[in-house]
Amino acid sequence: MWELQSDWYSPTRLNSNPITQYDFPGDRFIPNRSLMDLDQARSLLSNRTTPNRNSNFNEVYRKSIEDKLTLDSEGNPFRMLVFRGSPKSNRKSIRCVDLMRQDEAKELDGNGKHHQPRRLPKGEARILDAPNIRNDFYMSTMDWGKNNVIAIALGKDLFLWNAENREVHKLLQVDDLNDFPSSVAWSQDAKTVAVGFRRSKLQLWDAETSKLVRSLENHKDRIASITWNGHTLTSGSRDKSIINHDVRAGSNVTCRLRTHTGEVCGLKWSGEGNVLASGGNENLLYIWDSSKMNSKRFLFRLKDHRAAVKALAWCPYQSEVLASGGGTKDGCIKIWNTKKGTCIKSIATEAQASYKI
Repeated sequence: MWELQSDWYSPTRLNSNPITQYDFPGDRFIPNRSLMDLDQARSLLSNRTTPNRNSNFNEVYRKSIEDKLTLDSEGNPFRMLVFRGSPKSNRKSIRCVDLMRQDEAKELDGNGKHHQPRRLPKGEARILDAPNIRNDFYMSTMDWGKNNVIAIALGKDLFLWNAENREVHKLLQVDDLNDFPSSVAWSQDAKTVAVGFRRSKLQLWDAETSKLVRSLENHKDRIASITWNGHTLTSGSRDKSIINHDVRAGSNVTCRLRTHTGEVCGLKWSGEGNVLASGGNENLLYIWDSSKMNSKRFLFRLKDHRAAVKALAWCPYQSEVLASGGGTKDGCIKIWNTKKGTCIKSIATEAQASYKI
């Protein structure tokens, strides 16, 4: 019998001498089971009852082979392949994970069973006196800012009421007997109050210093509705026009629309600031794309309302959904899909929707 060196049978050695032929099937790393008699090996390991004159020798040999296959040099159970993972103390068993999931499921089920529905108040939280407030459906003389301060026009004066400390501060007073604030709107950062007047002027006031920042005079009749979109202030007037003002620029008018045939009494930009809704006294609702307003092309002209469209509100979690409310003869709130220009639902109110929804 001849012995092989430890590196004799390797791809390198075999390919280095192509002339020599070797008859050695298999691989030194992967055993070839075709060369093994597995049945005989199993019989020798497991059969203890077959009589043999060398039974003692066979039993010792069998025991030695069995130990070699099942025990290591220290007598511990032998494993050919061992996965060395992270220490056992650093990981949780699968059962622990299952228990955690069961606890989470029980907690969710418990929350679902004991969840209390939202309760809306049935009465007022506070009643405020509003002397001299004008009873005019088309005007928007009150707005609640993100700073929790209400700006409200009472007659010729405009007041700021702080809902936290309940302090009242007069922001401005009109001296002209024929003029008064007809629309109010807080900027998105709650630092500036935009005020539209009966005699067509539009003013910007600093709420902290109570100083006039700027006065804009581009309309020809009272301004009934105003809305902010970043640095753009949009105003609607009884002169039937809509104007976009860039409050940072000297030449502030960036767009002028004259599509409505009645007073523009409702304006509202979407939360993303890319779509404008405008309602008019001619019972029409227009949807505008901000990028196409200079071309005076509207996206949709909606005419389902039967009275003036003033109350407008965009859905906070679905940007394409708009709610609009009509006047007394209409008596309903309509929900719109502004991407398709379709009415999703109409809710009867038996009364006019006179303010922001």
